[in-house]
Amino acid sequence: MNNIEGKVIKLNKPGEMGYKKDCLNVVGKLISDKEMSFKTCKNALLGMWENPQGVAVTDIGRKKILLSFKDRKKGLQIIQNGPWNVNMINLKLWREGESVFEVDHDFMEFWIQVHGIPLEFMEKETASLIGEMLGVLVEAEEPKTDGVLKRPYLRIRVSINITKALPTGFWLDRENIPPLWIFFKYERLLDSYCFNCGILGHEKKSCKNPTAMACWDPTKKKYAPGLGASLGRT
Repeated sequence: MNNIEGKVIKLNKPGEMGYKKDCLNVVGKLISDKEMSFKTCKNALLGMWENPQGVAVTDIGRKKILLSFKDRKKGLQIIQNGPWNVNMINLKLWREGESVFEVDHDFMEFWIQVHGIPLEFMEKETASLIGEMLGVLVEAEEPKTDGVLKRPYLRIRVSINITKALPTGFWLDRENIPPLWIFFKYERLLDSYCFNCGILGHEKKSCKNPTAMACWDPTKKKYAPGLGASLGRT
């Protein structure tokens, strides 16, 4: 018997060239300092997803779970409709070549509403530009249907770094008149962020970061309840 300890070895995929992706595997991480049992998390997720068939859920520790979907299309649909507010679970695909513990949960996709945009900028092109400045743009929604506006704000899906404070908005330059404050609303976020520093994963009472102050008024705190929003798709 050969000693494997400490050696670098190469493994062949089962079936060699016959290897195929037969299911969709997703690793979810709970982005919260609140305790939640695996059973409670599993039941809550499956309930929100209307108890889909062919889904195996496994506890892998470190506040992470493995979800294996027999129906790949259904799994992708669930990921794209996130985030899911069970302690803000961040779902990421488990890709070939990486360990289950290497799946990166530092970035998370959100549908973000951009409020306060002047009429002349209510275009998909504007939404794309803002999304690219926010993070990794996944999708920019067309705000018009048959030439008429569907709503008074833009809507973008962006992957943002959740180890940093959530962006709340920006100042829009308007040439000869004062700049205009444009603000963001995060769908499915609810109040799952710290009201002191704006980072996901902990509450104000346990926060050790400096209090973030608002750039639109340095005398006011930057974060408070209300950064989340109801769903905007119609």
